[in-house]
Amino acid sequence: MSLHWIRDPSIQFAAIGAMLFAVNGLFQSGATGGDEEIVITQNRIQHLSNIFERGWQRPPEPVELQGLIDDYVREEVLYREAMKMGLDEHDTVIRRRMRMKMEFLAKDLVDAIEPTDQVLENYYTANIEKYTLPARYSFEQVFLDSEKRTEVAEDARIILTKLTAGTDPKTLSDSNLLQYRFENVSSERVDRLFGSDFSLQFLELEPNQWSGPLTSAYGEHLVRISAAEPRHQAEFTEIKADVLRDWQLDEQKNILETQYQTLKENYRIRVAEPVAATEEAEQ
Repeated sequence: MSLHWIRDPSIQFAAIGAMLFAVNGLFQSGATGGDEEIVITQNRIQHLSNIFERGWQRPPEPVELQGLIDDYVREEVLYREAMKMGLDEHDTVIRRRMRMKMEFLAKDLVDAIEPTDQVLENYYTANIEKYTLPARYSFEQVFLDSEKRTEVAEDARIILTKLTAGTDPKTLSDSNLLQYRFENVSSERVDRLFGSDFSLQFLELEPNQWSGPLTSAYGEHLVRISAAEPRHQAEFTEIKADVLRDWQLDEQKNILETQYQTLKENYRIRVAEPVAATEEAEQ
């Protein structure tokens, strides 16, 4: 009998959704039940022992283990009594922690699924723009401070002549906070450093030649590009791990949204009409 259907993501996620709803129902029934028995299982004891060992790099002594068990019982008793008293109500921190736990549960279940390469390749193709890598450049720059120079265009022409003749670029640059040379930086980083769309001017430059002036947010620059890698799409095999991570994040969101919409149907939701700020002030 073929078991290929087990690898079908749609079936896997249907099963995950059912598990989430079942767990949710279990939590709800546990919160409203009248069972006052507290059972500390062997698995729980082992869990407490493992936590201790990770922190202290040794297993707990019998007395220490008994202390861990006693502390857990104390915590469980006080937790149950606090729930009975409704101390969890209207507490933003607790509400957010419970929401996070539900989301972590969905994440753990999605992480357990191993999608086929075909599923990931389909996701990669559908989101190809996300995996388009920006252009990268290695270049040098000489800064011309337009606030201190009255004839920037003429100065640029003279300095370009000196640069072409082999003059050290560092001796020709005006003082600025930008470094003189950049190695293999993305066009996005160039634009963050020099100002929006500065890197677009690189597209018209000849490699290994001093060119300019190019205008940035600071002033004018003479630039020599020594290496350039154009914008391109990353190969699936290069970024398979990134595709898997993104696919898992999207599927987790889908599962949480499906779970939320299904659970939401169990409630009648009434929202008061918001009062405008001006009306509130008049009252």
